[in-house]
Amino acid sequence: MTPNKQVSPAIRILRGERDASARATHLEAATRKFLVTTNERKYMSTQTNFKRIALVAVAALGMGVLSSVPSQAAFTGALTITTTNGTATVLKSDSTTAATIAVQGYSSNAAGDSIVVTVTAGRAPTGAASFATTSLMLNALDTSLSTGGATVLLKDTDTAWATAGGLGLDSAPAGRASPTVASTGAFLIVDPAAAGQPYGKLGVSLDTALARTAGTYTIDYLVEVYDAGGVTATQARAGQVTIVVSDGSVAAAGSVSAAGQTKAVMKGGATWATSGNSTDIDSTLSVVNTPSSSTPSAVIRVTQLTADGSVSRESITVTTNIGNVGNESGTSIGKSITMVGDTDGIQDIGVFADGTSGVATITIKTTSVTFTSKSVTFYSTSVDKYEVTVLGSVIGGAAANALLVKTYDASGNLIVDNTSAYAYSSNLDVIATGGTAAAATGTACTYSASSGGQICALTGSANGTADITIRNKSTAALSTKASTAVKLTVNTLLPAKVSIAFDKATYAPGEVAYIRVVATDAAGAAVAPNAASTNLLSSAGITSSLAFGNGSETTTASEVNLRFTTASSNGYASNLAIGLYKVYMPATGGTVTITAKGGSVLPTAGQVTVTATASVTDSGAAALAAVTALATTVASLKTLITTLTNLVLKIQKKVKA
Repeated sequence: MTPNKQVSPAIRILRGERDASARATHLEAATRKFLVTTNERKYMSTQTNFKRIALVAVAALGMGVLSSVPSQAAFTGALTITTTNGTATVLKSDSTTAATIAVQGYSSNAAGDSIVVTVTAGRAPTGAASFATTSLMLNALDTSLSTGGATVLLKDTDTAWATAGGLGLDSAPAGRASPTVASTGAFLIVDPAAAGQPYGKLGVSLDTALARTAGTYTIDYLVEVYDAGGVTATQARAGQVTIVVSDGSVAAAGSVSAAGQTKAVMKGGATWATSGNSTDIDSTLSVVNTPSSSTPSAVIRVTQLTADGSVSRESITVTTNIGNVGNESGTSIGKSITMVGDTDGIQDIGVFADGTSGVATITIKTTSVTFTSKSVTFYSTSVDKYEVTVLGSVIGGAAANALLVKTYDASGNLIVDNTSAYAYSSNLDVIATGGTAAAATGTACTYSASSGGQICALTGSANGTADITIRNKSTAALSTKASTAVKLTVNTLLPAKVSIAFDKATYAPGEVAYIRVVATDAAGAAVAPNAASTNLLSSAGITSSLAFGNGSETTTASEVNLRFTTASSNGYASNLAIGLYKVYMPATGGTVTITAKGGSVLPTAGQVTVTATASVTDSGAAALAAVTALATTVASLKTLITTLTNLVLKIQKKVKA
């Protein structure tokens, strides 16, 4: 139990006085501290205000200085111009070898300030070809640092102002400086949209057509700033950039030929300069095997470059199994040769015949690059056999390609020489191939690469037939080889009848079909190619009961091209002259009926309507028909089983009885 202590009144009074005294002391201290802190804050505020006033004054002075520039000035501060020199070779000059000029400035005017960079040709190496501004090519390389909607325009020496998007301008936009001297190239940076920093990077390279000489080409540039609408430059800076052209005749030490840059291309002919046209490039060539150690039958050009397009001169190894290879002049040839690339990185390698027939496989490789093998077929001009195909069995009074002849030497190589096949007629009154019966001469056939053999064009003289024999010489007396004779007919009569037909009776939906138009004389014999084919049909041509599919040839014409056709080139082969149309059958099943009427070139009796039909079998309908037939069969079988069951039951009953 806690004792109840009594505190005397005196002590309580004393304690109260102490508390009051403490509170008074604390109040005095707090009051004094508050006053001191408040005074310090006032002092610091005063100091800050003075600093702010000073800063405003400085800014005002600065603005005053800026405002001292004329009010129309929109470009502020100095331009930033950064240049890099270019490097090229005597073999390569393009945008990747260009010198560059990058320009940037700040424009505070949104009404169209501009910066114009003008380049002109400076000095060229001693002995270099004529070097003018027209020898420079300009490219806009980069505008990514532009702000404020900057636009870049280019003007070559021979072109109008144009943007990268291809917009051609006859002159710079209104208010911009526009160099008019034809001998200058210009690069215009404009900022028409808003205040900002127009930026552009210009590439200057030597024209690829310029005959370059090793050495340093100097290019002068002038950068001018024009404020909106101004015609006088407010700033101008001039300078030079260079393009150093290295000597392509000296490969860099340790240079490596790159597969993506280095190539080997073959052309037929004695030299690269006089060899066959572009269609002969890298094709599989066929050449006569007459031996020669000085005149190539074909030329392979090897061009060596490093990955960056510089000249490379690695060792080249060339081998062949037939014939010889060597330098184009023939001073060093053999089955396998090794040579160092020429000083410009280009080496022409000749392919020489050695009298052997067959297919030569030629391999070419440098130290770092192996090329696809080249193929050359060497053939003998001595004919061993003929293979004759009749292209047209009926010809008329105009020359027609009637025969395709393939001529082979003893090794089975195709002979492409135009002196290896001559056509001789057994009846010179019908087909006059030349000479007389006693001293016949042949009609020369001509090699056709697209047909793969000799084409014999023959002309009929009178109606009838003649046997045509192919021989290896231009006169019968000199000929030592002959083909089996083939029979040709000459019909010079005009068409009297016309008929049409499909090449098949049934087609799948969308399948290719060929419509044939056959013209015959009054006796029903086929006429010659192009025999009065104008108005062979009426003006409606050939019409169809169902529309043909997309890609079909137009059939609604009165003129018909009567010609011989082959499967390889026309899709349908016929050695009788026909009109041929390629069409696509309808996508749905049904019967297609085509109709035509004989045209005005035919006699009245032949101007009649003719038709032809074909079926398009719908696979879905055919399947349904098959299912229906199967269902019928199953039903019949079920009936038969029921009948048989009933019969067995009857027999069982009789047996039990």
